Amino acid sequence: MPKANQKKLLENPVISSMVVPVAIVLIGALIIFGVTQLLSTDRGYKDLVREMHSKTFGNRWTAAYELSKYISSNQIPKDDIPWLIVNLSDVYKSSNDQRTKEFIVVALGALRNELSLPVLNAALDTKNSETKFRVIVALADLPKGVLFDWNKLDTFLNQDDAMLKKAVILTFATHNVPGKENLIAKSLTNSNQSIKFSAALALSNYNDRRSLDVLKEIFLTQESKEISPDQLEALKLNILNTLEKTKWDVLRVELQKAADNDVSLKVRSKAKELLNLLKK
Repeated sequence: MPKANQKKLLENPVISSMVVPVAIVLIGALIIFGVTQLLSTDRGYKDLVREMHSKTFGNRWTAAYELSKYISSNQIPKDDIPWLIVNLSDVYKSSNDQRTKEFIVVALGALRNELSLPVLNAALDTKNSETKFRVIVALADLPKGVLFDWNKLDTFLNQDDAMLKKAVILTFATHNVPGKENLIAKSLTNSNQSIKFSAALALSNYNDRRSLDVLKEIFLTQESKEISPDQLEALKLNILNTLEKTKWDVLRVELQKAADNDVSLKVRSKAKELLNLLKK
């Protein structure tokens, strides 16, 4: 998948729901992550799994693609989830096609089940950046408290791939991974505005005061060359929701300005709501 599409996934405001308290201005929605419109098909998930097991050229990756969409749009019976994860894991291990592997990761991520961890953990070691991105998004979507060695993601914060860096920052915050605040704080001075703003959003989830200057900058920003109006609106709403959730009483001056003058009606409304809650 081209980086342009990767960027759309990461900055989709819908992802904001991504999940998560911090919503991936990504992983709004984290799902978020490669799943948009269900293809027109009468095949069920078991039919698609059977197609993936058949080694027909060109068939496995399309079946994996359709399955990822099916899972996101339909409820898989709880009793069938272990069976589905075992089969997807088998296909992942036996396939040499990178597209098939990528969409299997998307499908596993859409299941949001910790039984997928062994395959996600292995997929994180791939050299393919697209698959790594998908894995990080899938990890962000896992239930809170899942047992995973989050230190494996530290290395991505030192690399040049902006989308991977941003995904890791927000994934740490989504799971409130302890001890990652200093790593995230290093991105507060990043020249990439999207990374810098994501770091501030993430640190607000930790009530980390190092984020305050950038959070103030975000609320003072009414337009940006790097971030679209919809993305900026989603970012501010995510911050407001986080401040409400964590009951972090800061930025009253900026919140009042946002309540009075922000270009977004949703932001003005949410800022007023938060200010009223803080006064109680």
